[in-house]
Amino acid sequence: MTSDSCPKHTLVSHVAVLHHNSALLVKYREMPDGQKGWFLPNDDLKHVEHPEEGAKRILREQVGIEPSTLKLAEIESFVGNNKSWHLVFDFLAFPLSMKITKAPSLLDAQWFEIDKLPPASEFAHQGWGHSALLKLAKAQF
Repeated sequence: MTSDSCPKHTLVSHVAVLHHNSALLVKYREMPDGQKGWFLPNDDLKHVEHPEEGAKRILREQVGIEPSTLKLAEIESFVGNNKSWHLVFDFLAFPLSMKITKAPSLLDAQWFEIDKLPPASEFAHQGWGHSALLKLAKAQF
C-alpha cells in the first residue's frame, strides 16, 4: 500500500480479473490493516493517480498482467476500520492469457473457476472480495 495516504480518505482501485469463467485472486504477505485471506488485486491510489491508471499499475506490478480490456464497473463508498472514508473504484479486467508473474509482495496468486471459488470465510474483510467478485462477474455472464 502507498505511503502518501491521508488519514481521512482512502482511494482504492480494486480489480476483478476475469478470463472466460475464471477469476484471479491474490494473498498479500502484509496488509496495513492486518487482514489475511484472499483478495481481488487492489491498492491505494498514489497522489493524483487516476483510478484507471492505478488499476493498470496494480495488475502490472502485482501479477504481471496487461489487460486487453479494463472497465470501471462500480464505485463503492464506506467508512473503513481506521475510520477513514474509503472510495473504492471496482474495475473489471480481461487479460488475453492466464499467465501471471507473482510479485514478492504476494504470498499467492491463483486462478479459480467462478463456481469453485474459495468460501467467503477464506477472504479478507469478512468475505467482501468474494461478494464483490460474484456481483461483478454476474454482470458479465
